[in-house]
Amino acid sequence: MVGVKVDYPPWGFIDTDGKNSGFEIDLAEAIGKSMNVDVQFKAVSTANRFQKLNDGQVDLLIATVGDTIERRNKVNMVVPHYFRSGVTAISRKSYQIEGWEDLIGKPVCLTSGAYFNKALIRNYRIDPIILSNNRDLKIALLTNKCQAWAYDSGILFTISNQSAWRDYEIALETIMPIHWSFVTRNDADSKRLSDWLSRFLASRIRDGYVKNLAQKWSLPELDFLSQQHSNWNQIDAESKPICTIKDKANLANTFCFDSVLSLSKSDKAQAKLLDEFDTKLIAKSLIHTALFTAIVLVTASLLALLLSALTLKTPYWLGQSVFALTNVQSSIPPILMLYFTYFGAMASFQDHAQTWYASGTAIAWIILSLYTASGINNLVSTNRQSTSTLLQRISEQRLGIKSNLINLAKAAGMASVIATPNAVLVLNSVSSNSEYPFLLMTALAVFYYVEVLIFGYFIKLCLSILPENKSHPSLQIKEEKTHEPV
Repeated sequence: MVGVKVDYPPWGFIDTDGKNSGFEIDLAEAIGKSMNVDVQFKAVSTANRFQKLNDGQVDLLIATVGDTIERRNKVNMVVPHYFRSGVTAISRKSYQIEGWEDLIGKPVCLTSGAYFNKALIRNYRIDPIILSNNRDLKIALLTNKCQAWAYDSGILFTISNQSAWRDYEIALETIMPIHWSFVTRNDADSKRLSDWLSRFLASRIRDGYVKNLAQKWSLPELDFLSQQHSNWNQIDAESKPICTIKDKANLANTFCFDSVLSLSKSDKAQAKLLDEFDTKLIAKSLIHTALFTAIVLVTASLLALLLSALTLKTPYWLGQSVFALTNVQSSIPPILMLYFTYFGAMASFQDHAQTWYASGTAIAWIILSLYTASGINNLVSTNRQSTSTLLQRISEQRLGIKSNLINLAKAAGMASVIATPNAVLVLNSVSSNSEYPFLLMTALAVFYYVEVLIFGYFIKLCLSILPENKSHPSLQIKEEKTHEPV
């Protein structure tokens, strides 16, 4: 079982027949043929591939995995490497982004789980918009939600050559070169597989198979593969190969085995679950989520009062029109409306895509507030012929109002993926490269659960201030019947 990418052409993708295809798929099938075993594929993403490997869902990853010192602490990187790439950025030509320094303080799309995210945020002080898959990243770039998309140089060069992207360019130098590895688990059972894969790769580099396969798929970095092919065919004075698998433990031998990237200041494994940078970024994202939820709750409550006043205190034709509109508004799922508005309707306002009123936060704020306020108005304005005051109506419907506001708190947490995009995906990105993904994602789930409980408590507290409505006719009748003689 091989974990592969399905959204990363030409390395790994689904073809028109619905089958796995690409450079890495061909490598996996060549492995299966040499082993005389059947090969099955399971889709993985940058964010979940290590978890699926260590959980035993796949036996091997051939999924654009860059080899780093940090990753070697939790998985086994097979050498020699089979490809090399780096980090660059694609942007709209009209932005005139010519150097990495031009991205300082600018909104830049990043892929959740990518090894270089932290370095880019730290070194270039970009405003990260972290999304989980290439489809959403392309949409965000096309609709000007970000000024650039920083990602692997190979796939960005492939995208830039497509006609649909003729208004975009790659003007930045490629930085942080990294070599790609097959990946197995770091356990005793996988050691035999890893050793076999090392021998397999060495032989296929020597006979030119890897280089020729890259040419078939029109991949970049052919100079690296050609040099690798030449190095592994070098022989010494005794006609023995200079490069052998026996030397793979020697990381200093960069002639045969490429240097391994380290993302930390030292090559030592970091003992901390989260470093200071991760902690600050996650804390900031979660605080933004809580503040966003609070602001939406207050706005929805005030807007509900306004809509109810318009429905009940204005001429009948106007009040009835407001009531009809709020019925329509509350019938559309807010998350669906949020997604289509953010990536659909607002996409036509490309020149304003990075202004505050076209941001994900503003759109989510407006849509969620309108949806909840409409639902509350539908409750409060039922039976418009009643002589009850607005305060009495609110008191009668306090249970329904409470339910609407608590549901809003839940929806605000879900909408934070667009409203405050880093809130969920920053932690997801950290967990994908951590030894404790279950612990980190459990912590995120606990945060949302506790957040809803806290907001639910304050909603109940605020509604409890309202006086009990004892003057309503229905309550009077019920009270009178209670005191009738038997």
